[in-house]
Amino acid sequence: MADIFTIENNQLGTVEIDRAKVIIFPEGLIGFEDLKNFVIIDLEEYEPFQWLLCIDDPDITFPIISPILVSDPYEPEITREMAYNLGDFKDEDLLIYTIVTIRPELGKVTANLLGPIIINQKARLGHQVVLKDDEFSPEQEFMTLE
Repeated sequence: MADIFTIENNQLGTVEIDRAKVIIFPEGLIGFEDLKNFVIIDLEEYEPFQWLLCIDDPDITFPIISPILVSDPYEPEITREMAYNLGDFKDEDLLIYTIVTIRPELGKVTANLLGPIIINQKARLGHQVVLKDDEFSPEQEFMTLE
């Protein structure tokens, strides 16, 4: 039987969380190194976006998106050394996301292609890497707001 608990989030309201879906980020995220436990929330009304919701501080939520929806192809050079804290994995075990920034005052939405989030979906471990590649931007504009 699933171990379900609820979290109150200022953006998403009351969210039910399956403890088996919690992803541990051993080093946290860049700028949020003390926060380790997150879950990905799918809400139909926000597609194609998803939410990376922090369990440790439920008011911290990051909109995320698959990077191929921003830049196709998106084929960064990610070595096993960069993903060292994801445990044992096969390439097909990995999911890659990018954090999105919504800037209504500028009328645009950007994605951080330079700092993707990699998740080992089998081990439920995550890591944000910083690419050393001039091809990708930390503020890749991909959508305008009307």
